[in-house]
Order: sequence, then structure tokens, then C-alpha cells
Amino acid sequence: MKNVLILVPTETYRAQAFIDAATRLGVSLSIGSQEPLPMAHRMGKKALVVSIEDPETAVKQIELAQDTGHFDAVVSIDDTGLKSAALASQRLGLKHISTSTTELAQNKISMRERLAKTDVNQPKFQTFRVGDNLKEKLLSLGKFPVVLKPATLSGSVGVIRADSEDAVFAGMPLVRAIQSNHGCSPEAPILIEEYIDGREYAVEAIVVAGRLQLLSVFDKPQPLHGPFFAETIYVTPTSLKHDILEKLLATLDKARIALGIETGPIHAEFRINDSQEIFFVEMAARSIGGTCSKAVPLSGNTSIEEIIMAEALGLEVPNLVFENQASGVYMIPVPRKGRLRAIHGIDEARSVRWVTGIDMTYTANTDVAPIPYDSKYLGFIFSKAPTARIVVNALDEAVQKLEMDIL
Repeated sequence: MKNVLILVPTETYRAQAFIDAATRLGVSLSIGSQEPLPMAHRMGKKALVVSIEDPETAVKQIELAQDTGHFDAVVSIDDTGLKSAALASQRLGLKHISTSTTELAQNKISMRERLAKTDVNQPKFQTFRVGDNLKEKLLSLGKFPVVLKPATLSGSVGVIRADSEDAVFAGMPLVRAIQSNHGCSPEAPILIEEYIDGREYAVEAIVVAGRLQLLSVFDKPQPLHGPFFAETIYVTPTSLKHDILEKLLATLDKARIALGIETGPIHAEFRINDSQEIFFVEMAARSIGGTCSKAVPLSGNTSIEEIIMAEALGLEVPNLVFENQASGVYMIPVPRKGRLRAIHGIDEARSVRWVTGIDMTYTANTDVAPIPYDSKYLGFIFSKAPTARIVVNALDEAVQKLEMDIL
């Protein structure tokens, strides 16, 4: 029986989804995490402690485990273990993306610089390093607003819109403090890029045998104007017209080829302005985060997790058959800093018509912080309905039922 090792952060929400997918595929699953997962006692030797944020140490631990077991694929479910999975797969002779590709996918500045050598349309940008003349950098961009971004953090952590030179000078210390709080050097370079005023879209896809296969295009109907960029609603099918959608997917394919993503899942973000000009925002060599994969409207029991593992193992990827209905998710952001005591109204939210499920991921009596200070969401509300408008309305109604008790 083939065996997949997935690398997961200890606080993952998705381990069970991969366990279920492995059962449907008829393959064995091992899980590597920084600390033992709550389910580790049921998995025995298939639950590994792996230092997934330290690739060289992680590879040694995986090689040691390989001596007593066998891995046919190593997959990271998020950005944290991406380089460790690539390096381990390379050492074990398994299918993988290159470690240089993982570095491009995890560094916004490197990604911008690589794509600047292609015809992929993206925001104008500058890299600000300690000692640089910030005024000169801003002058070269030519206009405001701009967006400040840490190079290596994800999930909108540290991402701030600035509408003036004064706002940039005020925002830089905050970005540096957030970088430091998340384990980065406070002197790490910061990306400054033009703000694109437009609607935002997310794309889920997977590369199979070197070819891009689309899984879903999500609209983000609630505006993301800043100054911070916590996401809320994803809904599909997209409202994009066919010709614009075709151009967006062509841009996606050019970008992933330029970045060297020749296998595995992709999560990408785009903005489209009022002139229907498409701007590439960013791309990750992983699938959608949290439990949001449930919002991809695959029919039957097929899941993104099943498709990811089948592709990694070189098995025939299940046929992509989609439900004939709209689907969406509301990612519940943390409203403010403080100690979360409880969330009230969950049963009332769950009873809203067209709501199909709620995954609450919070832990009571823990300190919480909103984006841009942290990337965690309090939970996810799901809806399926005949139209995208009904989905959005149901999600909006459900979230209004919730009351956050934060001190």
C-alpha cells in the first residue's frame, strides 16, 4: 500500500480531511508535525514529530522514519513545511517542486523580481532595505496609495495600505514589529507596491503532468480596500465574463511556469480594475488555507485533499465533476485584540437557511489578535445554494448572529 507523509503545523484544521481522503484513495497516511497532534495516540508510528520549519533537520527526521517505514510522497499542506517537503522529496527520489521554487513562492520580493522578467502584469514595486532612501523609493513608484508587505509572511500578516508619505513612514515600524513577532528579522526587506483599486479573486488549481487544471475561481464580494486586508467571503461560481476568465487563467499559467511550479496545488490571488485589467497579486504552491477547501464545489465525496494526494503519488487524479450550485465560505476574522472568552450565537448561525456547516476553530480563554497582527481566523461558515447571491446573503446573515466575547 502506498504511503503519503503530510507535513502539517501543530495547530492545523485539516488533518482529518487528509485522513478521510487517504481512506477514499485506499492509501496509508503518515502525519508529521512540530509537536504531537491530539490524534497521535491513535496513529502510532504514523504520527511523527518533524521540525517542519527547519528543512535540514526535518529531512534528517524524515529519512530516519523512512528507515522503519516507507514514503511514496511527501506533501506540505501549507507554507510552513513547503521547503522541507520539497527537500525531503528530492532526497528520497520522489516527485517534488524544486527548493528554489519554494523560495520564490514564499518570498514576495523574489516572486515580484522573477515575474518582472516576464510579461505577467503585476503591481509596480520597490524593495526597501535598511539604509535605503525611502523617499526615493516612493518617488519611483510615482503615486499613492501603496501597500507595505513583509517579504516572507502570508495570510495578510503585516500587510498595510498607506495613502501618503507620512502614512508610509508611520507604517514601516509597525511592519517591522510584526515581522519580529513572527520570527523574522526586524531588518528584513519590505516590499512596497502600488495599490490596485479593484475587485479581488482567488484561484484554486493543481498542476498534473505539467498541465494546469482549474479547480475553482472565487469572487471576493466584500471590498478589500485596507488599511488592513482580512478576508471574509469567498464565493463561486465567479461572476467574471468568459473572456476575462480566460485571460486570468492564461496569466496564472504564465506565472506558475515562470515560478517553476510543475506539480502540485496552487492558490493564487488576482485583482481586476474597472478597466478590466488583470493584475497578478501572488501565488502559493499549496491549496487554500483553513478548512476553506470545503467550499470548492466538487461533487460526491471527492475533495481537494484527495486530488492533492493522488497527484503527488502519481495516481490517476479523480475526475473533476462539479456540483451544479453556488458555494461559499465566510472566514470569521478576529475583530480586535484581547482575550477571547466565548463566541455566542453559533447555533443560531447554523440554523440560517442555506448554511451547510460551521467549523469553529477558536479556543476559549486564549489571546487573539486581528489581521495584520496574526493570520488566524475564528472559524469558517459554509453555504451552498442555487445562486452566488443567495450564498453571500446567507453567509452575511449567519455571521451577524455571532457575538464575540473578547476582553
